Amino acid sequence: MLLAINSSNQYIFANLANRSENYRCPACKKPVVLRHGQQNVAHFAHQVQAGCHSFTEGETIDHLLGKMALYRHFAKDYRVVVEPVLSQISQRPDLLVKRPRETDLAIEYQCSPIGKKRLQERNQGLQSLGLEVLWVLGPAYYQRRLSGELTCRFFYCGRLFFYVPKQKRFDTRFNFSKTDFHKLQYESQTGFGAVLSGVAGDDNGERAGRQLASQPVLNQTRVVSSTSDLAQHLLYQRTKLTLLMVQGRVKVDLINYLYERGRRLDQIPDWCLLGQAFGLAVPNWHFRLVLVLLLERVRLNHWIFEERLSARLRQYFYPSFQDHEKILKATYADLAASGVICLQDNKILVIKLLQFVAD
Repeated sequence: MLLAINSSNQYIFANLANRSENYRCPACKKPVVLRHGQQNVAHFAHQVQAGCHSFTEGETIDHLLGKMALYRHFAKDYRVVVEPVLSQISQRPDLLVKRPRETDLAIEYQCSPIGKKRLQERNQGLQSLGLEVLWVLGPAYYQRRLSGELTCRFFYCGRLFFYVPKQKRFDTRFNFSKTDFHKLQYESQTGFGAVLSGVAGDDNGERAGRQLASQPVLNQTRVVSSTSDLAQHLLYQRTKLTLLMVQGRVKVDLINYLYERGRRLDQIPDWCLLGQAFGLAVPNWHFRLVLVLLLERVRLNHWIFEERLSARLRQYFYPSFQDHEKILKATYADLAASGVICLQDNKILVIKLLQFVAD
């Protein structure tokens, strides 16, 4: 832990502590000792295994350095509580940024792996107190290729945040896209101050936050530079779909549904192969094909309420992904621009059915 209580009942940072003084744990009030050497970051630890549930022993150097770096950044302009003990939920976030005109922000600096269930419990606990939660990921996460699902778990305002202590490097990733059969794509920005200015809550931060929120989460349609590039892309996608069928990696009920109507998976409309939405738990081609089939069931020149259609499609997103409504709106807009549907007063009119490709 970075903070402890001295004999005057004051909170003292470990790097400012005096070895000759006595200190107590802010949570369990039992004695702690100052540890600081050439190899260690200054921190406090319980004298004996005290069974303290709020403060755990064995923090890594990376975690201590990262927590202190984040504190120093926010403490320049805001009141920041380090390792606050939230007794109502038996939790202790790394930092709590007090924002005068906005919801307070709990910051968790995560270096070690954390299970999905535990992550949800911590988020739900903090949110139950009316706090927003920002996860900043450490070097172990920064150095590995994160899956789409794992990325969604740590999202904040459509962005993913990292801090690498040894490099004193802060990095943010945004504008994610995922083309089928390709790696996850994103833009990145480096710089400690610039990327966090939008989450602190001052006037400039509020403007920056609105800018972050207004930036695209993804591009819905793969951009190709020429007709030949488009043809190559479609051929590649259809070849991959064929391989999936041969390998038995496509749901049988979907293949049977198409077969009963005289169709094959490798014949799906070109539009189904052009998506690159991020946040889907299924491939883009699957999501788009389901949408095409649902519109067929609505029938040509018939209406369907947009919400009714969206309710059928939300199941295809990762549960932790918060921007699914943006994806749905962008997908409908793409279909409208292609002359397939007409959007009016929260209703969708089917004006054209996309055709499957003939042999």
